[in-house]
Amino acid sequence: MNTRRSSRTGPAVSKHRFGLAYWTFRQRVRELTVRSGGHVLVESLLSEGVNTVFGIPGVGTLAVYDAFVDHPGLRHIEVRHEQGAIFMADGYARASGIPGVAFSSGGPGALNTLTAMATAFNDSVPLLHITCENPASVRRKGRGYFHDISDQFGIFRPVSDFAQQAVLPEEIPSAIHQAMHALLNRRPRPAFVEIAGEALSAPSEVTIPAAAQRLTRRLDQAAVEQAVALLSRAERPVIWAGGGIATPAASELLVQIAELTGSPIITTQKGKGAVRAEHPLHVGNWANELPTRQLLASSDVLLAIGTRFSYFPTGGWSMRVPEQVIQIDMDPAEIGRNYRADIGVVGDAAQAMQAILSGLQDGGYQGLPARSAEVASVLERINEAVGRPEEIEVLDQMRSVLPESAHVFNDPTTIAFWARSVWRSFTPRTWTVPSGFGTLGFAAPAAMGAKVARPDDVCLAIMGDAGAMFTIQDLMTAVQERIPIVLMVFNDRGYGVERRHQDHLYGRRSGVDVQPPDFVALARSFGAGALLVSDLSAVGASLDSAISMAEDTGGPVLVEVPNQFRHPGYGSFGDWTDGA
Repeated sequence: MNTRRSSRTGPAVSKHRFGLAYWTFRQRVRELTVRSGGHVLVESLLSEGVNTVFGIPGVGTLAVYDAFVDHPGLRHIEVRHEQGAIFMADGYARASGIPGVAFSSGGPGALNTLTAMATAFNDSVPLLHITCENPASVRRKGRGYFHDISDQFGIFRPVSDFAQQAVLPEEIPSAIHQAMHALLNRRPRPAFVEIAGEALSAPSEVTIPAAAQRLTRRLDQAAVEQAVALLSRAERPVIWAGGGIATPAASELLVQIAELTGSPIITTQKGKGAVRAEHPLHVGNWANELPTRQLLASSDVLLAIGTRFSYFPTGGWSMRVPEQVIQIDMDPAEIGRNYRADIGVVGDAAQAMQAILSGLQDGGYQGLPARSAEVASVLERINEAVGRPEEIEVLDQMRSVLPESAHVFNDPTTIAFWARSVWRSFTPRTWTVPSGFGTLGFAAPAAMGAKVARPDDVCLAIMGDAGAMFTIQDLMTAVQERIPIVLMVFNDRGYGVERRHQDHLYGRRSGVDVQPPDFVALARSFGAGALLVSDLSAVGASLDSAISMAEDTGGPVLVEVPNQFRHPGYGSFGDWTDGA
């Protein structure tokens, strides 16, 4: 009896003491001989042409991070907050035109990304967010399992254009493939793939499909012909160019149509860079100024390309458009949403403009005289009204030391509200602001992602002292990963934009004056370079030094600029009176 009890008790005690190590050893042996779902996921991404991902490991994604070891061709950049992973993937996509990819663990790790996902969704940025969920035995049962939440997948539906779940390892390749297909062929907005935790660790021999391909959408030829006919009859056409046109191919065609029709070009913030700043037909992002509105009102046909006529550029939809409107957009839901469209052309901006340009040329269209004199008059009146305040002087200093190809990322801070119209851009995808969601903390990690995508280009982040603190932790990511960006922190000791709003609306302040850290000391504690600008006349020279320092050290440099900048105003920069 005693012997039998001893024989049963002994092994049980041994398993208790050594069971975890034994199980881990067996699991590792199995993973070495049979691919796990984590390997399948990594191989699926590589098959789709992905070479960089941003993320943080979690208990639910350890199988994926183990697979990274076996696939060194996929670079993983470890961030310090999951929100930063999405922002970096966002900046990567905006700078390159290639979908960015980010990982998070489930539960709090996943939910930390919601603000960044909404930013990308509002600004039509193609990125893929991959996360995990709990095992099926406890998932959504409310039993208090680790990272338990009732409907993680449902939480992400409002900020994802495409969403897919994979509960088996064999479903992972299809989910990734479908997500990439959606990112390449639907309106560019985030895709979300949620994978069950057990699917990542389970063995699988599934075959990986070939990469998704960008498809050519057939244009509605009748709509194209109607657009050509209307432009052919126009006497005073004008062009409104949004973010959907900020690609090299679309930009070139935009200029050709404008020069053929003599049309002035108004660009939104997201459309910056679609036309060179100094082009004689380029009005720029001055749509809320009275001279620009008078130009629009005196035109007879508006060609709107890649824009949804959102709140800010239209002055809260108070802008008056010409009597007839042609709208080009790849999302049919945007045609006529905010302003009526007499003719809607659904499709890629470059493809649609090429069809319209060919139609004009093939139809013998002779063109119209350029309205460049009108554009010059509009800009002269605006410049005279705006003047040369110190905010513009500082922006001009910065512009003068940056190459035309530099990528500039902005938080919605006071100086950025000046730059939205004043900043001169020359090439597509070089000016970025989270215009749709207005997200603080966006600029720094987005600039890091852009630098990873465009290592040979200068990448600059412009932010305020309050907004910088939202994501300053990822300065450590730039140090560790040797990402040589420049961060310019315009320090006015608080929330300057809200301060201006409170002064205007209430005549008193609350909660907008905050104590900032010593940013130079903070940056150096991270191992980054740092400079303090003691005189606003030296901002340009300091930025130039910071760019050289970043290039020499191969790491980030922070430039702190103390200031008391004024907000440019509500909607308009000028003080206009009726008939001015």
